[in-house]
Amino acid sequence: MERESRLYLLMMALYTFGSTMSGLFINVFIWKLHSSFTLLAIYSMIYSLVVVLSFPLCARLARRRSPMASLRLGILCFILTYAMVLYLKEASGDFICLIGFGIGLGSSFFAIGMHMQALDSTRDAGRDRFLYLSNLLNSLAGIAAPLVSGLLIDRLEGMTGYYLVFTTTLIWYLLAVLVSMRIKGKFIAKQSQLWNVWKKPTREWRGMYWITMGSGFVEGVYQTILITMMGYAILKSELSLGGITTFAAVVSVLTSLVLSKVSRPEYRFRIYALGALLVCVSSVWLSLQMAFAALVVYTVLANVGMNLISTSFYAWTYASFEKDPEYEARRLDYVVIREIPLGVGRSIGLVVFLLLQYYVQGNVLAVSFAVFGSVFVLMIPFLRGIWREPEKTPRPVQV
Repeated sequence: MERESRLYLLMMALYTFGSTMSGLFINVFIWKLHSSFTLLAIYSMIYSLVVVLSFPLCARLARRRSPMASLRLGILCFILTYAMVLYLKEASGDFICLIGFGIGLGSSFFAIGMHMQALDSTRDAGRDRFLYLSNLLNSLAGIAAPLVSGLLIDRLEGMTGYYLVFTTTLIWYLLAVLVSMRIKGKFIAKQSQLWNVWKKPTREWRGMYWITMGSGFVEGVYQTILITMMGYAILKSELSLGGITTFAAVVSVLTSLVLSKVSRPEYRFRIYALGALLVCVSSVWLSLQMAFAALVVYTVLANVGMNLISTSFYAWTYASFEKDPEYEARRLDYVVIREIPLGVGRSIGLVVFLLLQYYVQGNVLAVSFAVFGSVFVLMIPFLRGIWREPEKTPRPVQV
């Protein structure tokens, strides 16, 4: 592995540690301000819209400077947003749109650099192992972070623990920025081909466009709101929530460790299908049995499943870009285009979540958890159609 690839993995581990400390509890913090899922949904909606609308601007900066400059600016946005939360404290709920804007803008800038470096660090044949190795390091970084955060929040009175956690996050973000300064990245063509990529993408990306929208549908609600709030609803303690999240990180470490050694591109479909089934079954079961034992089983099955799903999904996405004969010149344009279906999917998911709150009589959290956790299974036949190798016409036998 090249030096820059190793530095990238280290930087991502530092960033993940900081993000895991605060990312898990920012949703609980927002919910506690007004005890409202609607406030959480508004925050996520603003975040999703800002990501989609700002991505072309972020890509332009990446072309004029570099993808890593964009990544560093993204982390700076995170730092400023968390600093604002520390300043506003309990009044943060009145500025939820501004917080969503800051996190969304930071995510856009950061994602440009992250995806470009991941694309340039390896090719399709070795990408599965690279991504599993990245997941392994990120999971290792995430083992201690949620437990430390939960302990601080649980031991300190009121919201003091949250503020200390957010402050500590800023330090880890700064360390990630320092490491990123040593990563140069590869050359990017200054001329954008965004319109050409939009009109004439690869066959594989045309299919992955809709799969990405489905992924955004789940990501915008299930992965950002429901998992955290389901855990908190059952455990009713930040310390316990941090503990179960640490346990989840251990499961992810073991999964990534195994798969980093055996994964191959030809196994992606089977790996994804297994992951989708695990997430679906465990989500439905937990929604029916909201108890600690069921949560533990869900944590094991769903974290194995999400690891299988996410790595296969990213590998397929990057592979669909590489199918383009002009991939080197267009790779940033594909990264930008990717955010459109992702953002649309997130927005649709949030609207569905709000509608479920309005129409569902009873435990809307449980119903939403089962609905959104089952979406990945629906994508299986579509993925098979996209990545099925075309049958070769046999040559006539020469007599």
